[in-house]
Amino acid sequence: MANSPSTLGNTRRRVGPGNLTPSPCRVEGSSFIFRTARRFLVFLRHPPQHSRNTWSTSRTEALNYGSIRLREGAMERRGLYFLKDIVLLSVLCVLWTVSSKAQINGANLNGTVTDPSGGSVPNAKVIVVSADTGFTRQVITGNSGVYAISSLPTGLYDLTISREGFKTFEEKRIRLSVGETRTLNVQLQVGASTILVNVAASALTLETNNAEIATVIQSEQVSNIPINGRDWATLMTLAPGAVNIGGGGQRDLRFVGRGIDDSNYTFDGIDATGVQEQSQKAGARLAISLESIAEFRVSSSVYTADQGGSAGAQVSVVSKTGTDVFHGSAFEFLRNNVFDARSPFDVSVPPFRLNQFGGSVGGPIKKGHTFLYADYEGLRQALDRTVIGFVPNAAYRASVAATSPVLQKFLASWPVGQTPVDSITDQWISIGVNSQREDSGMFRLDHRFNDRTSLFGRYSIDDANINEPLDTLGGRDNPRIRPSNIAIQLNHVFSPTLVNEFRVGMNRSALHHYQFGTSPLSTDNGEPGTVAVSVSGFDGPSTDSLDTEVGTTIDEYDDLTIARGRHTIKMGIGVERHRLNNSSGGIAAGTLTYTSPQTFVNNVLDDYFFAGQLTLGGNRRTYIMPYVQDTYKLRSNLTMTYGLRWEHYTVLKEVLGRQAVVKVSCGGFCPKGTPLYSPYYKDFAPRLGLSWLPGGPAGKTVIRTGFGMYFEPDQMDDFSDGHESTAERFDVSSSSVPNLSWPVFQSQLPAPSFSPKAWDPNRKDGYFENWDLAVQRMLPHAFLAQIAYDGSEGHRLFSATRANLINPLTGTRPLPQFGPYNLKANLGNSNFHSLQLSVKRPLTSGWLWETHYMWSHALSDNGFGAGEYPHIQNMSCIKCDYSDSAIDVRHTLSINSIYELPLGPGRRFLNAGGVAGKLLGGWNLSGIAAATSGRAIDILISRSSSALPDGNSRNQRPDLVPGMSIYPAQRTINNWFNPAAFAVPAVGKWGNLGRYVGRGPGYYEIDTALEKETRITERLGLKFGAEAFNLLNHPIYGNPASNVSSASFGVITTQLNDGATGTGTSRRMQLMLRLAF
Repeated sequence: MANSPSTLGNTRRRVGPGNLTPSPCRVEGSSFIFRTARRFLVFLRHPPQHSRNTWSTSRTEALNYGSIRLREGAMERRGLYFLKDIVLLSVLCVLWTVSSKAQINGANLNGTVTDPSGGSVPNAKVIVVSADTGFTRQVITGNSGVYAISSLPTGLYDLTISREGFKTFEEKRIRLSVGETRTLNVQLQVGASTILVNVAASALTLETNNAEIATVIQSEQVSNIPINGRDWATLMTLAPGAVNIGGGGQRDLRFVGRGIDDSNYTFDGIDATGVQEQSQKAGARLAISLESIAEFRVSSSVYTADQGGSAGAQVSVVSKTGTDVFHGSAFEFLRNNVFDARSPFDVSVPPFRLNQFGGSVGGPIKKGHTFLYADYEGLRQALDRTVIGFVPNAAYRASVAATSPVLQKFLASWPVGQTPVDSITDQWISIGVNSQREDSGMFRLDHRFNDRTSLFGRYSIDDANINEPLDTLGGRDNPRIRPSNIAIQLNHVFSPTLVNEFRVGMNRSALHHYQFGTSPLSTDNGEPGTVAVSVSGFDGPSTDSLDTEVGTTIDEYDDLTIARGRHTIKMGIGVERHRLNNSSGGIAAGTLTYTSPQTFVNNVLDDYFFAGQLTLGGNRRTYIMPYVQDTYKLRSNLTMTYGLRWEHYTVLKEVLGRQAVVKVSCGGFCPKGTPLYSPYYKDFAPRLGLSWLPGGPAGKTVIRTGFGMYFEPDQMDDFSDGHESTAERFDVSSSSVPNLSWPVFQSQLPAPSFSPKAWDPNRKDGYFENWDLAVQRMLPHAFLAQIAYDGSEGHRLFSATRANLINPLTGTRPLPQFGPYNLKANLGNSNFHSLQLSVKRPLTSGWLWETHYMWSHALSDNGFGAGEYPHIQNMSCIKCDYSDSAIDVRHTLSINSIYELPLGPGRRFLNAGGVAGKLLGGWNLSGIAAATSGRAIDILISRSSSALPDGNSRNQRPDLVPGMSIYPAQRTINNWFNPAAFAVPAVGKWGNLGRYVGRGPGYYEIDTALEKETRITERLGLKFGAEAFNLLNHPIYGNPASNVSSASFGVITTQLNDGATGTGTSRRMQLMLRLAF
């Protein structure tokens, strides 16, 4: 029999006269694998040595957003040898073997083929065919009857298994989801080649291939679950282990005891996090339209070695693709204040308008080979808010002009008030409009050259312009955001047992945050910026400012999968080059402070502060992440997954060497080019998982357990402000310059001061040790239940401590030229335990149901993950603050459901059509119910630095009065805490109250949607619906003021979310209309 393309990879070619030199990848990839593995082991055993001259850079390179270049040093060149080999070899293998390319990284299918006696069936032909595009893959079972098909695009598939002497088996419409490894064991029946067909329901299956705790948000949930603002991140709250501890913004999520910046987000396998800050809360994150998302997976615990780049949850989003049939949509969502309920803190409902609109189209360019998909979504929002300010009246202005005419120009900072308040003050009332324009879109092109090679490319962009009040006097806050994301993926099947994926992409986040203040006075030293005046009793005008954050990540990944008998081996490498150009002070600013209205009349200045313009920093960092893992089927009902991942994050450096490193050993600022800290090469992360079906391969119960280590690089924001250390600041007060008044002369200014940034020179990357034990059980009526224990410990976690504190013995600071400053280090430890319960049912017979409950307890001393700043009271005893952490929420519950009323065409009743079927058919009901217990609150007190042993007045806590409860007998929003329970500590003593002992209000919310779908033609449908968020209008309060020294201590003054979108608002309602074909 002639060799077919599916078996050619198993045939060795003889090299001799007349024969072409064979492809180096033909011989089952062995040469490629062994050479790559050998070089990787050599690299690990002999890591490159770091030298200071590595960090030298050219001063002649221009500083701009597109051309800041990194001159590679010796360490980075050696560190990338392995990357160059694996990428070049992979590309050469693909180009040499065939001139074609690949498909999306999505799912895997495996199983064991047996005969009626339970014996293995070797050499059985296994074929899967995509129901959407006709894409086909074929493999042959090995001697043990095992088959494995890797790197399949997500979607529906038809499976066929045949072997001479057995009846052919077919199962249709098998759904494979992103990140899923589906096991489908098949027992062939002896006989003629009769076809036995099963039509698979969209049932969930047991997870029998790994120990990770994960969930997939399916396309039905993405399309039908009501979301306030249509932000896909809201759907992450449906995942087990998700905790929202911030405001109502759904982007404040943490997972199973990790920090807000520990989660890793990918879009079609390409990094999609914010470059400066990784969380979805970051202003420059990639906003993905729901129209672009097919589904996404959240893996929160004990995931395998092919995932990493951070220590938290892995969120993998997959884009929609075109199919062999054209389809598309046009939609609009409409809201205004007529549908909204009043907040408990508002007198009336403020005017509000929101329109979200767009459409999509997808289909074949060449059937069976080339497909496109494109979508667009626009948002227009305007929320009116009453803004109240207090300004000088006419008589007071005249007094200032007469007494101190030099200050008359400052009077233009205040608008003219309308309503008298007292003899010198008027009230000024205006309407502040919070407006937002946002447009996002995606274009994707897929091409299948043949059944072995395919290629896809995708481009996504989001462009937003937000304009909202900055202050009470008319200043404007104007962030302008333009993130984008590109993904290209090439897949090639070298043989039925050897598959390679190569991905390259770019993730870009561009944020220019302008603040247009109300002060009309320019700086007096020629720098761009303004000077504002602050007078006690009046609302002060604001200054102009500009923050810049332009980040780009270039990603390169290669993954090779090898199936050998009972083993499925996967190895690969990921390289991410992070480039961040940022500045938190692109405009200079000054402030004049007057302690009372009368001192302003007399021009008696209390303080003058001026901060100069900051330069734009160009920061560079590279992640190198090779791994190898094996899924080993020890028995048909016992699977072990084990692997090892190594991650290396290069030390961040600024391209022009402007990182001003502060060390006591340097006596202050170190020489230019000094690295922030020493590189670290020991981030080895083992992973192990076991999955056992005690009832055999056909059993309905699986027991899984696993362990893994996960390293975190800390976010770029934690390292990227070193170039700001040398920015000059001037601060002069009346205590040092008697009779200080405006204008302030150069001779009156002291020597410039600095705000140093410092890092622990010996820091090591933080990590988590994570373990779990889970039992899954298939239940009647397509339900799947799981009970799981999930625990972790975090070590060397990011910490922001205070350095250069006063030595109590000497009364001096180590560096007397500086005051206290932040020292960024990795000193924290955390501990997390949870019990998780889940019950799920996919959309079957018109009903989908998911419930997730978690009890958890999170503790830490001064760190609990990236992006979190802990409250440390005594810097010399960090472990003294070990207690509940800020992310400790004991109970979380989420329920989501979709129910298709069983009436009308295509459903159980009235399916014959007619008038009754048209009116009563096509109705769908969906919703989310969410509840949590109270969030942790750290109760603080304001104290002067002179009252504390080390002079550090930050994060100080009071004493707890013995025998007193911190809560009153009856808690209300005006009396949440008992002030009598707290006392000011004695001078020279720290407070004895623990961290985060308080708890805020609990939270629950129900969101619902009711939709009616009407078929206009066989292919054209119209859907109309109404959605309600916080349907019951239950008050959802934010946390109370938590500073004992404040007059508002224990008083709640806001909702959890005062915005127009997101969770935690008062009741909001919207209408929707959608046309689909």
